[in-house]
Formats: sequence, structure tokens, C-alpha cells
Amino acid sequence: MRIHKHSAVAAVAAMLGSLSLLGAGASQAAADDTSVALPSASFRDIVVDGVHDRVFISDPTGGSVVVTDYAGAVVKQITAEDGAMGLALSADSGKVYVALSSVGAISEIDTGTLTETNRYATGADTSPQSLATAGGKLWFGYTVGSSGGIGSLDISVADPTATLVPSGIYWYYAPSLASSPADPDVLVAGQEGVSPATLAVYDATSTGLEKRTERLFTSSPSISYLNDFAVTADGQNIVLAANNPSDHQVVRMSDLSANGSYSSWTFPNAVAVASDGTVATGASDYFVRTYRPGSFIPLHDLSVNDLQPDGLAWAPDDNRLFAVSAFSTGGAPTLHVLPDAGKVESTLTVQAPSTTAKGKTLTVTGRLTADEPFAAGTTVEVTRTDAESPNGTSLGSFPVSMGDFSFTDRPRTAGQATYTVRFAGDVQHTAATTEAVVTVTK
Repeated sequence: MRIHKHSAVAAVAAMLGSLSLLGAGASQAAADDTSVALPSASFRDIVVDGVHDRVFISDPTGGSVVVTDYAGAVVKQITAEDGAMGLALSADSGKVYVALSSVGAISEIDTGTLTETNRYATGADTSPQSLATAGGKLWFGYTVGSSGGIGSLDISVADPTATLVPSGIYWYYAPSLASSPADPDVLVAGQEGVSPATLAVYDATSTGLEKRTERLFTSSPSISYLNDFAVTADGQNIVLAANNPSDHQVVRMSDLSANGSYSSWTFPNAVAVASDGTVATGASDYFVRTYRPGSFIPLHDLSVNDLQPDGLAWAPDDNRLFAVSAFSTGGAPTLHVLPDAGKVESTLTVQAPSTTAKGKTLTVTGRLTADEPFAAGTTVEVTRTDAESPNGTSLGSFPVSMGDFSFTDRPRTAGQATYTVRFAGDVQHTAATTEAVVTVTK
């Protein structure tokens, strides 16, 4: 279920425009959302490979990694991945790395063949649980005994060896890790599941980690029981999802000071940032919300009940959002595919005469609207369907200027002529379709 949010101005404009319509008109909704039950016993992490259009989902209880296509169809379930938890995609999308928490290792999966090609030990008694790439290395958060730590694997060499790296912080458990292509030599670590929450920002160097800043969130804002966090696309901020407070807090990368918040609901538990900066936030038992870059006003509310912690991921260079849900009482996780989660909804209206004489030139006018402007060169495609052309005949494409467009036609067949106007959509706007019906007299 998709619930769209629009500004009051856009809603009023659409209402007023509909009063003058002589042709029937209706907007096409965003592309349909789909939900697919996964062959998994549990869920821990999700990453998206934009080169092969694949989604990788880890299943620690079942010891597997499920791979789907962009429609959610299962392509393969990679088994014998004991305690599969954190996932990380290589910079060239050639490999997916999997933290194998049960056997103290990181596996390497080839994204082309979907087979494990290597496995690297992380050290005696270690349990790697989270992964991120920074500074040309793969970093892992791990537990050992009654505490946690950070280690690295130099994946640029032929035979990588794991190294446990001093981080300058005592971690109660394996810290979660994040990074951003906007600042690829910076690693962010956070302690989840404790109160108050802790974050640290590091420079990832060839010799280890150099701490830039750290913060225990006791006030301004007070943050406890962290569930997920993500670095913004510009590398300047970190968005946090925690049980408390009930908004997704934003803090600056430079000093971890407060820098706003995204409105949310009880128990925020997931956040993901698209390559263009669009933010998706989620909370258990409530909607997933999306926001355009730089805006704290919701773009869409998307109904995904029982969203899992860390259960959001964007397709690179796409407006497609993936979400994983699962009932708290058990049952297989479900993958939700939300194709236009980062797009503004488009609305098409047309105005045409109700009747016209056969062979007489008629003019149809229309308007394409959205909460964000359309780029120069935007066009709509028009098709006429009538008794002479029951399958439709193209009248061509027509430019949209300041939201307005028009076209003329000379129908030559008596009866009903249906003019179908289509906007194909673009990187920021959903597709839209509307129709006008004209009675052609003899």
C-alpha cells in the first residue's frame, strides 16, 4: 500500500483543474509495489548490486545468503554461509563479502557466478558481525569474549589477512560500521543496543584507524538503543535510527553535533540513503518514509509493517527501494520492492471538446504537474484510438512548457475517439497517463 504526500498548493491546483475538464482524466499511480516471501529463517542485512541488478539478503539462523532480482524473484540461495550477518559490496560490484559470525570468518562471493570464491579467517574466537569498506580495506565489527572491536582485511592484495585494529574505544559488542563514497577514507562505527548510544568517526589509513571524533549521546540529543545509521550522500551527516527518541536524528560528521531530524514514529529501526541523497527512514510496525535531498518534509509514506532493523536499501542510481519485514512472532522474512519510492508523483489532466465533426480540426490542451518542476525538453506521447484504429495510432510527442501542452488532430471516423496522453516519467517524477474521449459526428 502506497500513501502519497502532496503539498496543499498542489492538491488545490489539481482540484481546480479538474472542474474544467471535458475529457475524462486520471493520473497513473507510481509503479506497483510487490512483496515476496523469502526462503530464509531470519534476516540481518541487505545490500544491492546495481551492476547485476541483484539484491543480497543475509540469513544468520539459516546460514545462507538469498539473492533476488530487482522484481524480488529469488535467483539463488547460497548455503553453507554459517551465521551470515553483515554484508558489503566491493567498489566494482564484483564481490559481496559476508560476515560469518558462527565460524570467525568472512566469505567472498562472486556477484557474477553467485558462488563463494574465498573465505578469510578473522582471528581466534572472533565473531564478525558487521562490514563496511573504507580506505581501500574491508572493515569488520566483531565480538570476542565479553567485548567487541574492529578489524580490517586488505582486499586489494592477492592473499588478504585479517588484522584486529585498536579503535580507542571500549565496545561492549561488535560495533556496526558504515561509510560513504563521498568520503571513501572515512569509517563510522556505532554501538547498537545500549543506552546511551555511542558513535565514532575514523580516518581509515594504511596503518589502521585514526579517530576524528567520538560521542556518547547523553544529551542534545539523548539517543539510546541505536538500531541503524547511514552516512548521507554528501558525506557531511549521519542519520540515526534508535528506539529513543522517536525521530530519526541527524548529526554532523565533523563533530557529531545535532543537525535536525526526520519525523518518525515509535522505535525507528532502519535508514538508507540513495546515491542522489534521497533518504528512506523506517520504524517497526509503521510506515517507511522517503525524503528528497535536503528536505525534512516527507515525500512518500510506504506501508511496510514489521520492518526489520537495518531492513532498508536503495538500488544504486535508481529510485527503487527494498525493504525487509518479518513478523515478531516468527515466519519467513518478506522482501518489499518499492519501485518509485524516491520519485515525486506526476499528474496529467487534459481538456478536449466533447464533440466535433468528422474531418474538422480539434485542439486538446493539457497540464502536467508535480511538486517538483520538470526539466526542459519534457514531452508527452499521444495516441488516438477509434473505429479506424482500434489498436491505437500514434500522433507523436509534444513538448511541455511550464507544465502546459497542446496538440491538434482531424479525426476522420465517426464515433468515439479516445486520446491517450502518456508521460513516461523521469529520474525525479513518476509516469502518468490520462485520457480524453471525443464524440465524432458525421
